[in-house]
Amino acid sequence: MSTRVHEAAPPRRRYRIALWVMQWMLGISLIAAGVVKLALPFDQAVSMFPWAADVPVLFTVTSVLDVLGGLGVILPALTRILPRVTVVAAVGVVLLMLSAVVFYLLRGEPAEIVANLVLAAIAAVIAWGRLAVAPVTTALAEPDHFTGALPEASPPAGMGVFQIPTGSYLTRAAFAFTGGSFRDQREFVSTAVLIRHPKGDLLIDAGFGADAEAHIASLPSFRRAAHDLGETARAQLTAAGHDPDTLLGVLLTHSHWDHVSGLDSLDVPVWVTAAEKHYAAHAKDDAVFESVSRHHVVREYAFDGPAYLGFPASFDFYGDGSVVIVPAAGHTTGSVIVFVTLPTGKRFAFIGDLTWQLDGVHARQQKPLLMRALADSDGRQVRRDLARIIALEKVMQIVPAHDARGYDGIPLLTTLEGGTR
Repeated sequence: MSTRVHEAAPPRRRYRIALWVMQWMLGISLIAAGVVKLALPFDQAVSMFPWAADVPVLFTVTSVLDVLGGLGVILPALTRILPRVTVVAAVGVVLLMLSAVVFYLLRGEPAEIVANLVLAAIAAVIAWGRLAVAPVTTALAEPDHFTGALPEASPPAGMGVFQIPTGSYLTRAAFAFTGGSFRDQREFVSTAVLIRHPKGDLLIDAGFGADAEAHIASLPSFRRAAHDLGETARAQLTAAGHDPDTLLGVLLTHSHWDHVSGLDSLDVPVWVTAAEKHYAAHAKDDAVFESVSRHHVVREYAFDGPAYLGFPASFDFYGDGSVVIVPAAGHTTGSVIVFVTLPTGKRFAFIGDLTWQLDGVHARQQKPLLMRALADSDGRQVRRDLARIIALEKVMQIVPAHDARGYDGIPLLTTLEGGTR
């Protein structure tokens, strides 16, 4: 399975240089104008700006806003500290200049608006360029990649892994990871993973369910997206000759709707931490888990095992090291990561929504600031756990839940023979 990625070509060097030139020109112009107006004796200010006599407070406020706008356009992008503030500052300058245009028109002074319109246009180009075309980003520090001995595991010979894609939805890369472009459209997959094990089979997440349309409709409008529904995990298991009702259960990476929707057509236990169960019970804008799990047996587990690959504790599901769960309570307060080791020695890290796309791992980028605020419970914890996972990318396959590229090499569940083992 491959993901649809409509990725724009990198911006040309000349365009990036032009953006920096415009930022410096606009920033210095605004700072200089604001400082001069604030430094002028009031009688001189009135002689240069007659309207200052009518609204002196507005004169002072706009002078301060000029300075702040100029600093905001330059400094965040230059220092790479909260670089998206550059976009906010540029939009603010556009609004400030357009307000000045309206002000001068109401005073019958149209000749004064030309400079404001020019500055507004430059600020608009900067805002768009730094938001969608050539954003300035800050990456996590390059980690010390893991070089030690991997934890011992004894996966049984009959163990295998299959992917069960149940659908997808579209979003812009700009909303997926810091530095993503609006012109880069990503297909977010919703995929369950079947772990075949002699002690009993297990699903990691449940994917989209039979009532996925209703589940999507129950979400706030800003969380709905164009989507493509496939067959449910239950339907695909049945078609492959597997009785879904014999599963040991569904192990959730977390309780958001696109990971639990498929529980509506599965009659098996749900494995979840107490912290995640509490999170789901109090979620205000996503009640899907509470709805679909109502008639399920919910089995809580605790992290009573030792530290594991940099994570502070663990839970060994089968007791043989083949499926080990660790806490990653950043995206939600009970999120987990599932490490899987196969008989061949191949290892996977199913990281849920720690990052939505592999770009978060390869480019060491978190979710965009706005999406962190909306989607993550603890951004600092996400950052710590993402750094731990990035350190492991050379020794195992990292699988973000919503990036089909992460599932490369894991066979589809067309038959129970020949799975990744």
